[in-house]
Amino acid sequence: MVKRHYKVIWDDAAKASLRRIYNYIKKRESKEQAARVRSEIKKEGDSLGFIPHKYASDPFMEKDPRDIHYRIIWSYRIIYQITKENIAILDVIHTSQSPENMRLVR
Repeated sequence: MVKRHYKVIWDDAAKASLRRIYNYIKKRESKEQAARVRSEIKKEGDSLGFIPHKYASDPFMEKDPRDIHYRIIWSYRIIYQITKENIAILDVIHTSQSPENMRLVR
């Protein structure tokens, strides 16, 4: 069986969330720690192109017709959509956030 690699695309909302996470950690911890967290989240998101169905469907998005999944890294939830062509990273949120406050939930 040939493993397919999907192209991973970061949505503007996900990029903005990653910047907010970086800035928050930089203020509370250090620039180095913020860069490390940002780098690890980005690396984890980019790796979703190899086995995207490995992680569970997002239960907060079950009414959404799109194929939405999530991956937790530390205290952050990477929310992504699987399509035939690519993986779209839709957002990155802190796990303490209420799911009702997610921009994606309608």
